[in-house]
Amino acid sequence: MLFRSGFFMKKGVKLLICALCLVFCLGMLAGCDGGGSDSTATPAPTGNATSNATSSGEAQNPYLRPRDESLQNAIKEGETYRYFIYTTTDANNPFESMDEEGREYNMNRKNAYEQHYGITIEYVVTTGSWYVDFASAAFAGTPTTDIYHAGGPFTMYTNYNYQGNPGSVLEPLSQYSQYANFTDGEWFDQVSQEVTTYGGQLYFAVPNGVGINSVSSNLVVIFNKQILEAAGYEDTEIYEMWRNKEWNWDIFREIAQNTTDLDNEIYGITTSENNALMWGLLPSNDAAILSQVEDEESGQSYWAFSGNTDNALEAWDFFIQIGKDNSILISNATEVTAFRSGGLAMMVTYANRADTLTNYRQYPEFGIVPVPMGPKADDYVSTNNWFTPLCVFKNTANPAGSVQLLSEYLAPRYAKSSEEAQAMFEASAVSMVCDDESIEVLRTIPDISITEPYIIYWSTPSFSDGNVDMALCNLYTDHNTNFISGAETPAVLFESIEDALNNALKDAQIILSN
Repeated sequence: MLFRSGFFMKKGVKLLICALCLVFCLGMLAGCDGGGSDSTATPAPTGNATSNATSSGEAQNPYLRPRDESLQNAIKEGETYRYFIYTTTDANNPFESMDEEGREYNMNRKNAYEQHYGITIEYVVTTGSWYVDFASAAFAGTPTTDIYHAGGPFTMYTNYNYQGNPGSVLEPLSQYSQYANFTDGEWFDQVSQEVTTYGGQLYFAVPNGVGINSVSSNLVVIFNKQILEAAGYEDTEIYEMWRNKEWNWDIFREIAQNTTDLDNEIYGITTSENNALMWGLLPSNDAAILSQVEDEESGQSYWAFSGNTDNALEAWDFFIQIGKDNSILISNATEVTAFRSGGLAMMVTYANRADTLTNYRQYPEFGIVPVPMGPKADDYVSTNNWFTPLCVFKNTANPAGSVQLLSEYLAPRYAKSSEEAQAMFEASAVSMVCDDESIEVLRTIPDISITEPYIIYWSTPSFSDGNVDMALCNLYTDHNTNFISGAETPAVLFESIEDALNNALKDAQIILSN
């Protein structure tokens, strides 16, 4: 992979070396206790096993998250804490799916916490229907895990509103603030936690992503340099427009038009998975699928449908215009295959698709820019519609200790602003992109990132559309062709389902059930 200039290449390589050196040093620290076995890989901490990880006079173990000394300790020596993550297939070898460095680090971290607090951390093996099995056990009063990795936002509704009993199986994490701090943005994603908070209580903690993972689920535009150049658009022009905030809908549509070549099966853009194109266009015009409103009867706020606001309908009109240009490949399939084959000029997609492309080792040279600005926006926006929610079930032996352990053991490897996190970001970015400018763009994504709540309710709840039950996602995947042809209009469709959808959303949200 060749970069146009050597600045970021040199810098990235240096940082990559630094990151690798850091990993090596951590490995050396892990082996200083002698013996070389997993059980002795991490030196045992000095002092009381139940002291804070950052107690004064104690050297900080590199595998222990720094902890505010003002916090109380709820973890008791001799306890066993059960942790479920869906990747566990062997409780005795919970890190088998990781690479060698990942396995070593995570085993050392597990050993460090076990030795520091005098506890046992027990990984729980996955089940075929894990996303409901553990909630079911907790509802019955016999939880089979203490700390639960929910996999993604798609399981949150099932867990917090289990069988129509909101909050019945989950501990409100924010009620244990004397033991755990989830408000520290260095370790936990404060933006995403806004949509995991119900009735003023945080139910799901969301750790920050580390390195490139901090932006991997953010929407960006990836463009094929060769196709754009053939149509008269140099990548330098695209980046310059981005810097000058001239990268907007008009130029986006123009490029889509001029790069579409139906004779050679090349499209300017695609709807891709679940119409990610619209996921990106709506916030780029200061619109959203769901917004906070106040319920007239209860006076409480809840997430309600806002996909029919003027700004949202303007985004849909723009989508329809591109469709009438014959510039959109209508598909719910993964867009990477079409892009790799040279059949797409641009795609609105997750940033981590860049890594997917480069992992194939054969791919068109590409660039990365944010989703273009709509006429109602004054800055770029990048939607993050995926995150890692973690929770604690009720009726566990020591819920306060479970919450505390979640906040420490399952926090990210490095603090958000640390040199280590930045080095990991740079090293990963260099390995997955084609030019310096794309790295520059990726660095800006955290500053323009928003987390949309719609992903929580994407498939549930269902609501009635006439005699047909449907889900929120159907509005964004099943009507594209009709919208473009004029057989349906977004405004009429959305008005017809708004009341039914909002009633379903009200029923689904815990804040209206308190």
